[in-house]
Amino acid sequence: MINRILMELYDDYEKGNVNSLIEFTKMTLPSDGTDKLFIGCTLIMFSRSGSRYYATREELLSIVKVVKEKIGDSNYLAFYVDRINKYLKYIVNDKDVDKYADLIIEYLEQFKPKFLEYLKEDNKKNIDKYINRIK
Repeated sequence: MINRILMELYDDYEKGNVNSLIEFTKMTLPSDGTDKLFIGCTLIMFSRSGSRYYATREELLSIVKVVKEKIGDSNYLAFYVDRINKYLKYIVNDKDVDKYADLIIEYLEQFKPKFLEYLKEDNKKNIDKYINRIK
């Protein structure tokens, strides 16, 4: 579901319209800085992707997780933003940026494929039988 939404937002971005991204973010995430970080990371993803098919949850999640990686007293996203996109500079240097990133990561993790988890839940007994049978 989130990948479809990101693709649609990318299509609008390609047309020069980021209003749909802003509106989606307002409806989805808190307006405490989390929204700005989400918009910024999404715009970074869009600018790097070159195609709607690369605008995915996994790619966005990897960009947001860069906030959690530290380089000296800062984080890697701040290092990237300082070189590439000055618009986001004040948000990635915010003292609560890790909290914002955690909220976005938590949101994106909701859409993580859960095939293995479902398989394990549904087949706990059957998996043990299968493993014992193939030994």
